[in-house]
Amino acid sequence: MLLRNIFSETNLRRCPRVGATIKSCTWAGDSCCGEYARRPDSMRGVMVEVAHKEFLRSLVIVHVQTRMLTGGAEENTWASCVHQAGRGHIVHLVCGRDSNVDYYQSRNTSVRIHYVPELIREVSWRHDLAAYRRLTALFGDLQADIVHTHTSKAGAVGRFAARNAGVPAVVHGVHMLPFSNVGLAEKCVYLLAEHAVAPLTDHFVHVSHGTRRAYGHARIGSGRPHSVVRSGMDIERFRGSEWPQDWRQVMGVGPVAPKPRAILMLAALEKRKRHAEFIEGFMQELREGEDTRLLLAGDGPEAASIRELVASLGIADRVRLLGHRTDPERLVALADVCVLSSLREGLPRVIVQSLAGGRPAVVSPVRGIEEVVDCGVNGMIVRRSDAASIAREALKLVRDDDRLAAMTRAAQHAPVDEWTFAAMFEQLDRAYAAVLSAPRVRARLQRLQAEGLRASHAEYV
Repeated sequence: MLLRNIFSETNLRRCPRVGATIKSCTWAGDSCCGEYARRPDSMRGVMVEVAHKEFLRSLVIVHVQTRMLTGGAEENTWASCVHQAGRGHIVHLVCGRDSNVDYYQSRNTSVRIHYVPELIREVSWRHDLAAYRRLTALFGDLQADIVHTHTSKAGAVGRFAARNAGVPAVVHGVHMLPFSNVGLAEKCVYLLAEHAVAPLTDHFVHVSHGTRRAYGHARIGSGRPHSVVRSGMDIERFRGSEWPQDWRQVMGVGPVAPKPRAILMLAALEKRKRHAEFIEGFMQELREGEDTRLLLAGDGPEAASIRELVASLGIADRVRLLGHRTDPERLVALADVCVLSSLREGLPRVIVQSLAGGRPAVVSPVRGIEEVVDCGVNGMIVRRSDAASIAREALKLVRDDDRLAAMTRAAQHAPVDEWTFAAMFEQLDRAYAAVLSAPRVRARLQRLQAEGLRASHAEYV
């Protein structure tokens, strides 16, 4: 889709992102759409002017993620898709088996979703080869300009397929470190895989400086550019939120009972989040007669086993399984402390959201977490990696009124503005402009244009 423009000849300036001359304009065609486009620094009124003043064409951008559930990484990917579609680009989202396709299709955007059941999380040569062939054909059919892979499996299979299909630009998003906090054999496999696909990658996009440093230490993609793009979220939604209307049902208390202290974990119910270990540690540390609730909000493949654990221990009155909720900001407001016990994360969105809601966080020592949690000030980074230690520290904090009050005040002033949608989209746009300005990418685009396989002037505006 070409966007028609009406240039204002008097407002000429230099674009700091791509180094080209730009003029302000208004769209006479489609405007940006969706909640992510409504922001003060929107670039909707900017178009890059090429030397011979031809129109710029829309890019075909294909995002690939192994599983699209409802967790933080998935919301990050979805926000990127909606933002780019709102900028007038043609955006496709490819997701594998176990994805909640209906959930994302129901959000009624122009992002086109493709379900590839051959793409699975587990290592399977049969499925992986089938996914590789399916993705190669799909990228060719879509005439993708940029393939942006997310997560480890989609990152490996997707990047091989993109190169085989002759895609001009390949970007990989690092949402977490696959080779961190795993056994030696598994770590070696992940490192070998990452080193194998790194030369196929034109640009790495990290959610934190911690993951970027880890890739540097492991010498992954040492000859390629790396950018940090924070996970965007609606920070204001969490500031000053009220308790949920059904808070008594959430907490499991009667109509006149006072609110007990509450520890909240917002996390997908999957093994790496270590819910079971946290629950067991929480119950071991909980004192007799202590009126504290553990609230677990989220859904996922481990939901049934966690329900069975809670039922077998007879602790449903203390450990509340809330399932997927659409009001996480209200749950944060209801909680006294927020926790996360997983060891494999990028920079957890839920911890940023907790601090935005003015609640201290007690977390495991994942790489980069110190970028948002100031240990001993607005939360605790527990140096012991077992989930029981995190439960112990969380309970100590809710028992100490003075320390809890001090950390709550500090959390209310935590510097979380870097994680707004506006900041994320600005960083993402800058990374894409850098990708398309790279000589090797420009050479590939020019070759395709010469062969008549692409229209001219692919720029990211």
